[in-house]
Amino acid sequence: MKESLWALPCFTHVDEISTINIGLSQSCFKVNADNKAYFAKTITDNIEVSIAMCASKSGLSPEVIYHDQDWLICNFIDSDNLAHSTLSTQEKINHAIKLMVQCHQLNIKPVKLLTKDISNTLIKNEHYSIQQHTALLELEKLILMPLSKSKNDVCCHGDLNFSNVLINQAQSTWLVDYECACTAPIEYDLAMLIAVNNLARDQVTIIIEQYEIQSSIQVDPELLNHYLLFCYFINALWYFNTYYKNINNDNSKALLKNTEKQWNALLSSVKADDSPLLSRLSIKLTNVLTTLNFCN
Repeated sequence: MKESLWALPCFTHVDEISTINIGLSQSCFKVNADNKAYFAKTITDNIEVSIAMCASKSGLSPEVIYHDQDWLICNFIDSDNLAHSTLSTQEKINHAIKLMVQCHQLNIKPVKLLTKDISNTLIKNEHYSIQQHTALLELEKLILMPLSKSKNDVCCHGDLNFSNVLINQAQSTWLVDYECACTAPIEYDLAMLIAVNNLARDQVTIIIEQYEIQSSIQVDPELLNHYLLFCYFINALWYFNTYYKNINNDNSKALLKNTEKQWNALLSSVKADDSPLLSRLSIKLTNVLTTLNFCN
């Protein structure tokens, strides 16, 4: 993989290529070439490229230097990310919301969020037994039921993990990694922010207030809560599927821990209300967790 980086036409002389271990999806590298530093990332489609280019023009993301069917090359930002920052959780949320609002204002519409396609793809894995597969599909049906309501569709980042926000010593920030970007309601992006960062439920009201202040757009709390259940569900499946593929790797324990966090957050959410839908979800979820050995 590194060999193909050396040969890219955007570089005249490459001095060094080092691996950046920042995530669990695509491969990333720091490239020192032509007396400059660049960030290189493998890509699977042009959607991420289009959004990264649009975001870079608005100053939301690092400048895109080069791209082709395999690579996205940007200027390297000498910074940390919010996940590793010593800032308080509230300060991290404020930075993330500010960038989210900017992302939602981008004049670009990626592919529409297809909730059923996403969850079905995650459920259709050979390591699930017939019983597990059936239980997951039943749970999926209940979770997706309220999501037909759609408004405020915008360009959503889709994975606003704190690790996808770069921050330097001057507190300047950039949003990166658009491989999960989609056109969806703002409530979906807010829900994923909460879920993927394992934020406490008591932060939800503050997050809604922050978004409404910075965007002047009203958030639907009920729709956000429904999307939050969906995000916990797909995140748990993604972490577990990735854990299963990397069961003997160093990341396996972290993946399993993240899986359990998402399932537990989902379970806590459905038990927080006595509505008929959430009561049915609670029963189905308990069955799922039992088949996956995540509850005693």
